[in-house]
Amino acid sequence: MIEHLESEILAIASEFSFIQKSETLLKTPNTIKIKLTISSICFVQVYRNIAKNISNYVLVSGSQRLFGRDCDGGKWHCHPVEDPESHDFSEDGCLEVSLNDFLYEVAEKLLVLGIL
Repeated sequence: MIEHLESEILAIASEFSFIQKSETLLKTPNTIKIKLTISSICFVQVYRNIAKNISNYVLVSGSQRLFGRDCDGGKWHCHPVEDPESHDFSEDGCLEVSLNDFLYEVAEKLLVLGIL
C-alpha cells in the first residue's frame, strides 16, 4: 500500500516542471514523507499517514512555511500564504485537495511571490 502511494506521489510530482528532484525521506508501513525540491532553498514536503488519515502538504522556503494544507482525521485546513502560521478552517480552507491540486496552488503562489 505505502509503495503504491509513494509511486503515485512521485508520478504526480514528475508532471510539474518546476520540481527539480523528488526524494523519499521516510517510509514505514503506514507513513511516507517525500521532499519535492524546487530550488536550493525551496521545496514541497508531502507527508501521509494512512493509518491515522493524516495528509500534510507544505511549501517551504529557507526554513519558513509559505503555504500549506493539512488533513487530520478527515478534517482539512489551510495555512494561507498571507499568514502561513495561522489555520484557516473556513469553507475555502477546509476543501479537500489532492496532491495534484496542491501543486497547482503552489505554482500560482510561487508566481505571485516571484519565486518562479
